[in-house]
This record gives sequence, structure tokens and C-alpha cells, in this order.
Amino acid sequence: MKRLLLLASLAPLLPRDHYYRLLVPTPEAGAAEAPLPGILSVELLQADGLLRERPLLYSESGESYELQQHNYHYWNDAPPRMLQDQMVTYLRRSGVSRQVVTPDMRIRANYQVSGKVRRLERLLGGGPPRVFVEIELALLRLTDERVLVVETFSAEEPASDETVDAAIVALNRATADIFGRFLSQIHTAASQVTAKR
Repeated sequence: MKRLLLLASLAPLLPRDHYYRLLVPTPEAGAAEAPLPGILSVELLQADGLLRERPLLYSESGESYELQQHNYHYWNDAPPRMLQDQMVTYLRRSGVSRQVVTPDMRIRANYQVSGKVRRLERLLGGGPPRVFVEIELALLRLTDERVLVVETFSAEEPASDETVDAAIVALNRATADIFGRFLSQIHTAASQVTAKR
């Protein structure tokens, strides 16, 4: 019995799992009049392969062709769902539309945001630690199915150190940068549509 207890005490402790939220900084509250009249629906973003799974992704070489999954480090939800939730919060705060909803709410919308997550990862080799995010986003006016915005946005942000916590902070900043540029393009498209009336 003593021998079993001794062996158990010598066994290495397994690392515990860590879970992370994506918490994108939101913009200042928008103007009183929304540039997009009506209701804006944000679709669940699409993703391929490992980007649909919860383990954090990284590249030890820092190159875009190599990708690995972290052990013991997970998102609290699948990246497409987290990004959809964060975009809804971001666009609501911006005041870009009278209401911002998801298709789950079954509310008839006037505009639709859709897109695809292409990259969401840590880059650990080839220089200082950093992160890279790439998302393709489109804004569609549903009344006539006109595409008002479509672009692939990317952002690379340095991390303060090589820890996963620092990478999460940098991923939030990079995602906020992408959302901000998308919002700017929505404003431009909305003003062009208004000018043509």
C-alpha cells in the first residue's frame, strides 16, 4: 500500500485545461441616426478545418503554411460562433443600424453580414511573438440582394510576451481592428447609397 502511495506521489501532475473568451473592445456609441435604416442580421461565420474547433492554433515557424493545435488551451466556444457574438455586440454598440440581430431571433432583416474566418492564430517563430487574424466579410442589402461591401480583412498584432494570455489580448486587438475597418466600409457604402437617392 505504501509503495502505491509513493508511486502516486511521484507521478507527474497533468496540466489543467485553460479556457479563453474573445472579448473585442467596442467602439464609442454611434450617432443618433443609424447609417443603415432597418435591421441588420449577422450570420454565423463560416470556417474550414481546424478553425471550427476550440483548441487555440499556433505556428512555431511563424509561417502561414504551418499550423498546430495547443494542448490544454481552448476557446470557450468555436471561433465562428465567438466572432459572430462579438460582431453583434460591436455593431450594436456602434449604432450602425436600428437593430442588430442574429438569424436565431427569426426577425426579418433589411441587411445581412456574412463571412468566413480564414486565420485566427499565434505566430511564435520568425521574430517576436505576434498573432494574425484574417476574416472575409460581406454586407448584403436584402431588399435587392445588392452587395454593398465585400473584402478580406487581415491584421497582425504583436503580443507583449510568449504567454497564451498575451496572445489572447493581441487577438482581441487584431479582431477589433478588422471590425473597425469593416464598420468604416459600411459607413462609406451607406453614404454612397444615400447620395444616389
